[in-house]
Amino acid sequence: MNTKLLLLTTLITLAALYFFFPSEEKKIRRNLDSLAEYCSSSAEEGPLPAFKKVMLAGKLCLYPCRVQVESQNINRAFSKKELSDHLLLLKKRAVNTQFSFHDTVVNFPIDDQAEVLSTLSLDGKTKDSRFTDAYELKIQVKKRDGDWLFSSFTVVEFMEK
Repeated sequence: MNTKLLLLTTLITLAALYFFFPSEEKKIRRNLDSLAEYCSSSAEEGPLPAFKKVMLAGKLCLYPCRVQVESQNINRAFSKKELSDHLLLLKKRAVNTQFSFHDTVVNFPIDDQAEVLSTLSLDGKTKDSRFTDAYELKIQVKKRDGDWLFSSFTVVEFMEK
């Protein structure tokens, strides 16, 4: 009887540790989900909620944050204000657009740094029609003060694969 009770207690403790203390990979995935939520927009979203979401997205990044999109000739580090301004502009231009990350792979080449490869899906609606778009992203993530923060976003061009 004591063996069964000890086994049950051990299983409950392990389950609690699993749910209340997520792995480093789960923390990064959670930040990706939050970033997607903060960048998504709807027609009902007013300027103040949009600004609040952009500020929350900004808290998930280290500064300067490098962004590379070869097809758009973008390859530079962005300050917090620049990144926030671009995210606000994106939300204004892409109303009714939902962002989501899929097929995410997280690697930890060295301590306190991670490389993420993920597909960013955009599902939106314009005045005339619906659209779906996808981009392969290579994301660098660094751990600072216990938090995993994004330090670089690179769009992997189709021909580079």
